Amino acid sequence: MTFRRLSVLLLLMLLIVSTVPLVAQDTECEEGFRFFDDELLGHDPLCIPESPERIVTLNPQSFDLLTAAGIEPIGAVGYIESIYARNFSYMIEDTEITYVGFPTNIELVLELEPDLIIGSAFADLENYDQLNAIAPTVIPEALPNVQWETSMQFLGEALNLTDEVDALLAEYDARVATLQELLGDPSEIEVSVIRYRLRDAQANIDIQLANAFSTDILADVGFARPEIQSLPVEEAEAQFGSPVAANISLEELQLIDGQYLFAWAQGASAELDADNAEAWGILSDNPLWGTLEAVQNEQAFQVGGQWVGWGFAAAHEVLDDLFVYVADVDPQEVSPNPFLTEDIEDDTNMEATEEANTTESSEIAQGVNELAFPLTVTDFEGREVVLNEAPERILIANRAYTLGPMLALGVAPVQLHTFPWDFVEEGEVLPWEENALAAIEADPERFINTNDQYSLEVFASANPDVIFIDGRITTAVDGLIDQLEAIAPTIQTAGARDWRANILTIADVIGQSEAGEQLVAQVEGKIDAVAEQADTLGAVGNTFAVVSFQPDQVFVCTDQEYGPTNLMLSIGLEMTPEVAELGPNVCTPLSLETVDLLNNTDYLLIFQFGGLTVDEAREQPLVDSIPALQEGRFDFIPDSALGIAFDDINPLSIDVLLPTLESAVEKAAQVE
Repeated sequence: MTFRRLSVLLLLMLLIVSTVPLVAQDTECEEGFRFFDDELLGHDPLCIPESPERIVTLNPQSFDLLTAAGIEPIGAVGYIESIYARNFSYMIEDTEITYVGFPTNIELVLELEPDLIIGSAFADLENYDQLNAIAPTVIPEALPNVQWETSMQFLGEALNLTDEVDALLAEYDARVATLQELLGDPSEIEVSVIRYRLRDAQANIDIQLANAFSTDILADVGFARPEIQSLPVEEAEAQFGSPVAANISLEELQLIDGQYLFAWAQGASAELDADNAEAWGILSDNPLWGTLEAVQNEQAFQVGGQWVGWGFAAAHEVLDDLFVYVADVDPQEVSPNPFLTEDIEDDTNMEATEEANTTESSEIAQGVNELAFPLTVTDFEGREVVLNEAPERILIANRAYTLGPMLALGVAPVQLHTFPWDFVEEGEVLPWEENALAAIEADPERFINTNDQYSLEVFASANPDVIFIDGRITTAVDGLIDQLEAIAPTIQTAGARDWRANILTIADVIGQSEAGEQLVAQVEGKIDAVAEQADTLGAVGNTFAVVSFQPDQVFVCTDQEYGPTNLMLSIGLEMTPEVAELGPNVCTPLSLETVDLLNNTDYLLIFQFGGLTVDEAREQPLVDSIPALQEGRFDFIPDSALGIAFDDINPLSIDVLLPTLESAVEKAAQVE
């Protein structure tokens, strides 16, 4: 830990201890502050600035409101950057916003010195005391559970932007009225909305229900909806377990029929776009698809991920689609989108969107070295390493946590070594590495080399100009760092302790810092999309455990920095108190007699780790009695490439993990 990081943490602790609440018993506030309370507030009322100027926004709704009102927050939650760059780039042009990661980097928020923080119910309540010690913090209840206009009005009150919200809503209402006038009687037009995606090589369909963002907009216009999409919130919740979306099979396609059908997919990468295209092909090739009225009348349309929406920018994008596809007019001619400036033609905007939609890791990394050399880099162990010139011959002393980010940045090492804990065979290329190797025309046999023990002579023979090694190895082996430094400048990486730091450190060393930040945002965006799904399904706050069953014991993994555990926390699941009390060990061995510790867990992520399969473990009565096993609320990860991907999170491996993360959310959501 660097001195700077330690000092920031100490300052934060002092703030928490010494901060005096501004709220008095009689609700009086200090000068310059006002008392704020609302039925949507997710915590006790508090005093907030009358006119905040330095705002950090940690939820997408408040970010949307601020940018729609022409106000630039000083900080925002990390996943916003990739989403807006992809879907609403015109909202963040020429901005200088600091993105504070996801989960929120508390230290970075502290450094921004905000005077007001707007948090997220599903991600920030557990850090409320820390955030509120930095600045007054407002966290609403889960906003997806209320109409988007209501959430904007709540945030307008918190941000002292009620006049701006009223004006923005009036602008939206005016466009709705224009659309209604063009359509005549919208109640005579039945509109259906679905989400589609690829799952287990099949098209997966979610019908959008009462609390979906698009439902609010269609209701404002006055469209009729298919029966199943018209259910009141309570009935939808009772029938499907969610008021937002319901998953259906391809055999139930008649449930989605209407005069018009809008189908949207959430894209966050070129790979996900390809999956969505495959899902659309499967869907449209299904014989039942052709029986739908909307399809037969050529009134079934693919639309963008903006339909998942949450605020003004997305609402106007949905209205644009309704003007084009239902009213058959150019919205810029009859009722322009207020956020699209007049000098930007539609074609230009579409080209920019298409370019963003096809950005891949390899494309991000095509830039030349951005940084000037000599360059001083601080590695994860806090050592300053001086590089006199941009490295051309890179040696990776242990494969895990380093090769993936490096290939994603378009660079191949001159020599690669595999440490025993890398869990790969000699010369093995993992599935997600194959395309990256091909993209940079690197022959894996040219540089992959495996040794059970380090040979400094072999290292030196590669004539490297920089060496990467997991800092845990140099800590464990006395004198190793000095021996490596005698060969070439050596960078100690975070390893399994921080996948983001791995990417950023490697990017800094090869002079592609900006590309590294983009790759981190890309990975975070994909994880955040699953977290959003968890929020939609009501899985946020449900519990999990990462375990492995061995012949005479069970390993329970609780270290929050460990890959699988970190991912489960990042998508909104939590550990039970019984599991959390085991402490921050990577994996704690327990006797089989204590497996009742897992009985209150909603979802189990089970790794083989050279031990038992689920069927073998369930031969033990105590194990078989665990409710999550009995009710199928688990996923089993055998000793395979998938298991390696969970431990080695990087821009190439993340797509392999998404189906399991989505499965975790769906299974955890089965427990109310």
